[in-house]
Amino acid sequence: MTETPPLSRRGVIAGATGLALAAAIPRARAAARTINIGYFVETKPTMIAKAQGWFEGAAKAKINWVEMGSGAQINAGMVGGSLDMGIGIGSSPAAAGLSQGIPYKVVAMLDNIGPAEEMTVRASEHITQPSDFIGKKIATPFGSTSHFRLIGFLKTNHLSLSQVTVLDLPPEQIVAAWKRGDIDAAYVWSPAKAELLADGGAVYKTYDKLDAEGYVIADLFVARNAFAHANPEAVAGILGAYGRALDMYKTQPDQAAAIVGKAAGVSAAVAAANLAEYDFVPLKTQLTAQWLGTPGHPGAFAAELEHTAQFLVGQKSIRKARPLTAYQKGIDTSYLEKAVA
Repeated sequence: MTETPPLSRRGVIAGATGLALAAAIPRARAAARTINIGYFVETKPTMIAKAQGWFEGAAKAKINWVEMGSGAQINAGMVGGSLDMGIGIGSSPAAAGLSQGIPYKVVAMLDNIGPAEEMTVRASEHITQPSDFIGKKIATPFGSTSHFRLIGFLKTNHLSLSQVTVLDLPPEQIVAAWKRGDIDAAYVWSPAKAELLADGGAVYKTYDKLDAEGYVIADLFVARNAFAHANPEAVAGILGAYGRALDMYKTQPDQAAAIVGKAAGVSAAVAAANLAEYDFVPLKTQLTAQWLGTPGHPGAFAAELEHTAQFLVGQKSIRKARPLTAYQKGIDTSYLEKAVA
């Protein structure tokens, strides 16, 4: 297993900057049997499979792990063909990628995010209602699900971007800015969120109302089309390894939290608390109509991607959304079916 250092953290969805980022990642060579996977350092069961070498064992290949700062960076790697898979890309950048014709498919879900990504405010600022955000500085990784939720929060509470300062920062820079006192709030995931909460932060609950308004967010597995077509067993194996890690979390939560915490650089207690916030949808359940569906019978989640794309058009993040059928075709659960079988 090899590890490639993080890319430049400026979030992009596509374009010249994205192509430049993509060029920074080593390209996979079929003869070397190396798979390039973009991933995030997160407190999730994926870290178990990564730390234990299960992904490599199931894929029967070496994996070059490339740490990402946002889902937009996964899109950049896919555009250049230098990433084969992305683990943990959010539904917002995935919707953007499918809208722009990036040659990949959603092959599985990692989780339904729910309250795991949430607004964190500096307790000393006494932010207790939407109007208290006026004049405040809020950080989030642009192009991420957290960015999608933050903009949704502002929109549903009739706050304009001229009333707040929204800063584009990746998770580790959010933590640094928080410690310097440069920001008043952040919308981000753990372990960054956990660090903010431990350093004078407080949760400002938004997720329940945003979910009800249609701002549902999830983390996904994506695979580049050419790679997946040439290596179907490797893709199915990687999904199966994740399923194995998820089973471990559900049956041996303490041991799982210890492994995740060590891999993510937090305590087992923090990892356990973070893990409890996610809805990790079992692989078999993902194949139901409620979620991804089966080949030829798309599930309801495609409509969430379409809605997200329409929102991104409104935010001028992408030029146009595509018909629902495009997002249905952008989900390929054939590899998930093999993993479950």
